[in-house]
Amino acid sequence: MKLKEKVVIDFEVFFSKGKFDFLKLGKTKEWILHNFPDPDDLEEFPEIYKSSIWRYGNIELHFDKDELWLIFSDYINELDGGNTLELKKWFLDDIEKLTLSNVISHLNEKNIDFCKKTNFLGQRTICLELESGVNLGFCLEIEEGENYEEFDNRSKNTTPNLFKLQSFSFKK
Repeated sequence: MKLKEKVVIDFEVFFSKGKFDFLKLGKTKEWILHNFPDPDDLEEFPEIYKSSIWRYGNIELHFDKDELWLIFSDYINELDGGNTLELKKWFLDDIEKLTLSNVISHLNEKNIDFCKKTNFLGQRTICLELESGVNLGFCLEIEEGENYEEFDNRSKNTTPNLFKLQSFSFKK
């Protein structure tokens, strides 16, 4: 759908209520095409319609059997809504302050409840599962010249507060 103005995505609302404008998980591609802006490059490459991932800048909508099951981005440091989404980034604007402790402070200021989980999937990762259903993923950034084994050891022995926000996901 072509719109005259960009759709505004407010990340405070998304994180607190799980609302990505009025888009809902489980909606079909057909419904989205008639009620939400077209994904990037649809006009130039109409075969995107058949793809299981639609992109709006570096925010992705993932489909299974033509139903939306995931809204995702792992480009937090350069979050962009493309030509059709205007992003009200809330605290995501300050990429230097996206540490676990700072993000938790922002969530607490707005009374957004969450559960913190630590995983070891080759390296240590931390996930905040927000009450809204949105998940925030944190990990350490690999340092220049660091090999995987060194990085893995450092991730196990580093205070969680040094972990930085890397992704968000909202899935069915």
